[in-house]
Order: sequence, then structure tokens, then C-alpha cells
Amino acid sequence: MPASGERRHLTVLFCDLVGSTEIAAQLDPEEWREMVAAYHRAAAQAIIRFGGYVAKYLGDGIMAYFGWPEAHDNDGERAARAALAILEAVAELNQDSTGPKLTARVGIDSGAVVVGASADKDADVFGQPPNIAARLQATALPGTVLITAATHRLISGLFVVVRVGTRTLKGVPTPPEIFQVIRPTGVRGRLQAARGLTPFVGREEELRLLLNRWERTREGEGQVALIIGEPGIGKSRLVAEFHNRIRDAPHIWMESSGEQFFENTPFHAIIEMFSQWLELQGGANGQEQLERLERALASAGLMVAEIAPLIADFLQLPPDERYPASILTAEEKRRRLLAALSRWILGAARLQPLVMVTEDLHWLDPSTLELLQLLAEQGASVPLMLLYTARPEYRAPWPMHTHHNQIALNRLSSRNVREMVVGVAVGSALTSDTVDTVVQRTGGVPLFVEELIRAVLESGNALLAVRDIPATLHDSLMARLDRLSSARETLQIGAVIGSEFSYGLLHAIHPISDEDLKDALQSATDAELVYVHGIAPDANYQFKHALIRDAAYAALLRSRRKELHSRIAEVLSQQFSERVTSAPELVAHHYTEAGLFEQAIPYWQRAGQRAIERSANIEAISHLTKGLELVNFLPEGPERIQQELTLQTIVGPAFIAAQRLRSPRCGTNLCSSARTLQPPRRQGTTLLSIIRTMVVSLRGSQTRHRTATGRRAARIR
Repeated sequence: MPASGERRHLTVLFCDLVGSTEIAAQLDPEEWREMVAAYHRAAAQAIIRFGGYVAKYLGDGIMAYFGWPEAHDNDGERAARAALAILEAVAELNQDSTGPKLTARVGIDSGAVVVGASADKDADVFGQPPNIAARLQATALPGTVLITAATHRLISGLFVVVRVGTRTLKGVPTPPEIFQVIRPTGVRGRLQAARGLTPFVGREEELRLLLNRWERTREGEGQVALIIGEPGIGKSRLVAEFHNRIRDAPHIWMESSGEQFFENTPFHAIIEMFSQWLELQGGANGQEQLERLERALASAGLMVAEIAPLIADFLQLPPDERYPASILTAEEKRRRLLAALSRWILGAARLQPLVMVTEDLHWLDPSTLELLQLLAEQGASVPLMLLYTARPEYRAPWPMHTHHNQIALNRLSSRNVREMVVGVAVGSALTSDTVDTVVQRTGGVPLFVEELIRAVLESGNALLAVRDIPATLHDSLMARLDRLSSARETLQIGAVIGSEFSYGLLHAIHPISDEDLKDALQSATDAELVYVHGIAPDANYQFKHALIRDAAYAALLRSRRKELHSRIAEVLSQQFSERVTSAPELVAHHYTEAGLFEQAIPYWQRAGQRAIERSANIEAISHLTKGLELVNFLPEGPERIQQELTLQTIVGPAFIAAQRLRSPRCGTNLCSSARTLQPPRRQGTTLLSIIRTMVVSLRGSQTRHRTATGRRAARIR
């Protein structure tokens, strides 16, 4: 964390014991201390297991952060899972204790905060979420988890929740809407939790390739397809569409995915896959479940008596007296299990073409990956299609063979994004400017398009919503930045420079060693956050997505942003004179964002004059208007009036040339400034000069209009 702090979107969990004062009164202080310590250990383990950070112990209360010091794609989900795990851990403590029973309750809120250094700690959080989480916890019933609407938006569809209603919380001006978290729904990710699928656009070629591989699978030629793409690019959506297209063909469909919470749990994804396939999670008793397993093994041509005990234990089915306890060592048991699972899958595929989908390989445990490698190498001669998805940084542990295919998903084109916008915003009329902004900011990533459009539709204010980062994307964007580690600061400075920046300018602003700077930029390039053109030190960099740039910029404290904008403006004006001559608006922008209005105005003036010289009157009006807006922040006096008069004199002809002088406002402002500034004897001369300038500009505009009309007429003839 920077020494001065940073801005974050944070999910805060606050947990406390119910009736702790009464319990403490029944125990010896040492016994109470031991009981609280056990509770603290159990709660901390649950928080850390789901990627949270234990921030404070407040008596028997615990405050935890999800999203700092490292953000994840799903910090809201992590916090809710941790809360339920804390309640389970407390229940387990009660089972092992003969003393008074403990009961906990949890409150969770999400929102914008500043994480900064404090006097007596490494870091502290400033903002509403910690207060709201603590106040909300105090209103919860014993043994329950309450969340605000802000957190509910992040986990919608992933948990069974009950709407509690609004509650008045001390110190919170507007009573928030409250929900109680009951349990996870069991869906694996955002796509399954979604209320409806977005339009399928821009992936027709990739879908044709999958369908072609499916036809070869049906003919008995096993296939492996690995879909690679960044988060939100549409990997799961492509798999869902493929499933929909082959639904009518006879086949077996098995699916599961790696999960961040179970990266080190052996065979977690495979256990989930087989449990769903055999429907072991329903209401069947242990004997019925075992019979289902035995029938499945027999139909695949396997020796039931030999393999059933091994896999029954693997699937955590109740022991059966027909099968003696295993005397194998752990390693022997593991080897036989891998062989049995691969034989089972290959045998099932010989009965009927089988599609085995495993998503998010980058989160799989090593044991599951070993099984997938066996299948990828042995499945070429059976009707088995292995369909995998992973992020770009993932490297498959198996060598590529002729029946293996890798499909890289690229960004959607502008046309595809517009099609998607129409589909997501069906029934809502969005202006062309709003659609253009969505296309520009989302960079062709379907998830970004979907969430930004929904934020626009839900807000009712398209102008504001389309420029904000949706709350549902904060965690995902910040997680990608946090993975850069020390390179993140470099990328944030680049974000302050703009959507594009040169190596030379960045190095002048961020004076670290050449080697360190090149390594940082290489990390950002490898993470596919920026494009690079050229070779350092003559390289230029461009953010791949506007939302990534916005997230990097938004994480900086406002004071740090101003400091960097000021430094950039100074370096540009002192060391990059050619760039300033061709684009003075860059310096003007940075001085403006730094709050140095007096320094910014002359550059806005230069930018306006240069645009007029190139007959770019619309751009000139924009630059000069920004300068005029800043004049209002200057101290009262003749210098301010002179500056305003100068800008008004320049912008007036531009308004005329652009045929935007619909009212006498511009001329009125000019005359007013002239009268304020000049003594009476000189006012006439100044006003006459203004009128002459406008007349000359108007005549020039009319002449150019007639000339252009004549040229068009000549072309028609």
C-alpha cells in the first residue's frame, strides 16, 4: 500500500458474540479468555480460508476486510461464505465444549473506502462500510448473517437470501435495505447465477470449430478443446451455447469447474462432477446412492467388486459391509483411484458420446489436473470430448497432440458490441452517444458491456452511469491490478498520463531504474492490461480497456492524482516541447486536473488558437470554453477580466464560423468584459475592434461556405 493510502472498493465483515457479558459473568476470567481465544482462532481461520484479512479484534468482535490488501474477482461472495463458515465453526466449538454455548452474528457491507496509515497501526479504513457492518451486526438475530443491498448486488444468485426490509442504523442517514444470507445456491459462477443469458454474438467461428470437433467425437475420434481468454471475455458463454446446440443429440454431459476456495482440496471438481452426474446430492439414502454407483460402474464395463469400494470412499458415500476396509497405502490408493476414474470415464464414453466440461483450470488442484492429463493423453480413440477453459496465463501440463485444439477468444468488434448492447438493453432507448461510450469504455469485453449497460438502465441517469465503474466490476478490475504487485504503481502513473503513454514520459514522471521500469511494463503487457508498440525506450503503451485504466486511476487518492497531474504538466512543458506545440491541450488538461487553473488557462487558449488555425472550430470552442470556465476560479481583478476578454475575443469568431452564434450571449459577454476593463474613453475603440473581428470572421465563413457549395455543384455537373 502506498504510504499515503489508496482508494478501494471494500467488503467489510463484522462478527460479534451474542450475550458475551452474561457468559463472562458465569466463568472464571481465565476460562472466558480461553473460550474467546478459541472463537477468535476459528473465525480467523474461516476468514483467511476465503481470502479475507483479519483487521481488528475488538473484545469478542472481529472486523475483516475482503478486497484489501489484495482484491479478488468475488470478494462479496468470499465474505458471505466466510460469514456462514464462522457460524458453522462456532457451532462446532459448542459441540466440543461443556461450558456455556456461544452464538455469533454477522453484518456485511460493501462500498468505497480509503485505506490509509494511522497513528498506531499499519493501516486503517476510512469510510462508511466498517460502520454500517458493525451497526448491522448489532441488529441481527443470533446465528444469522445480514448484508446490505450493496453487498447483495455482488452476490445475487449465488446465495439463498431473504429480504428483511429497511432498518434504521445509528449514524447512517438513509436506512439501508437489508437481506439475510441463508446458504449458497450451489451455482458455480456468474453465468449460472445470471437472470438470463446475454445475446450470443461475435463467436460464430469458435462455435463452428467446437461443433466440428463434436462431430469427430461422435465418429469415435476423441477431442480436447481448451478455450483460453481473459476474465469476462465469454468462455463460459461459448460453452453454454455449444451445449445448447448439441442438446438434441444423444450424449452424456458432465461438468464442473475449479474454484478459488478449493485450489488445494484434492479432486474437489471431480467429486462435484460425479456427484451431480449420479445425482448423489438429492434425497437418496446411502444404500440408494451406492446402488446408483454400482449400476454406473457396471454399465461402463468395470469390475464392480474391485472398483466400487475405492470410488465409494472417494465420493464419501457411507461404508458398506459387503466391501472390506482398504489396506492400501495412501499412495497406492491414489494411483488406483486415478486409474479407476479414467477407466470409468473412458468406459462411459464407449457407451454414448461423452462431453466432459471442466472450467477454470487455473484454479484446479494438482490431483484433478493429473486426472485431466491422463484423459487428454488416453482419450483419442473413444468418443470423448474434453472441453476445458482457462485464463491466458495458464499453461497446460500435457503436450499438444493432433486431436488437441486451443481456442483463443479475442475481444468483440465494435459492431458485435453494438449488437450486444441492443440485446441487453431491449425495450430501452439508449442514445447514440451512450452506445458509443459503452463501445469505447468496455474494449470489447462482453462482461464489461453487460454490467455497464445494466448499470445505465438501473441508474436512470445514463450520462453519469456510463462514466462510472459498476460496483459489480470493481472487484474484478482491482484483482487484475493487484496481481501486478509492485508493477501496479507504474501502471497507475501511466493511467494518470492517459489512455496512452510513452516510455520516455513515464520514466520522466516515475524515475526508477530502466530495468525496473521495463520489468513493470512487461508485467502489465504479459497480464494483457496494456498493448505495447515499439521497443523501450522508444515504446508507446495503450490500455487495453478504458475500464482498467479508470480502475487504476480511481484507486489513487485525489491528493496523489493532483500531485501526479502537476508533475506531468511540468515535465511536458519542460522536456517535451514538440508534443506541447502540437497538442497544448494535454498540458492544459493536466494543469486543470491538478487544480492549477492559472497555469492551465494559457494552454487552453493556445489549444483553441491552434484549432482555429486548422479550421477545427468545434474543437476550438471546446478548448476555449474550458479556459473560460476556469477564469471564474481566478481572483477578482483586472488580470482576470483581461484574461476573460482575450478568450471571449478568440472564441467569438469560432462560434460564428461554426454557425453556433444562435444568441447574442457571446457578444454580450465580450462587451461586458470590455466595459469592465477599459476606461470610458477607450471603450469605443475596444468594442469597435471586437465588432470588426466578428464581421471579418463572418465574411470569411460565408466565403468558405459559398466556395464549398460551388465545388459540390461542380462535382454534380
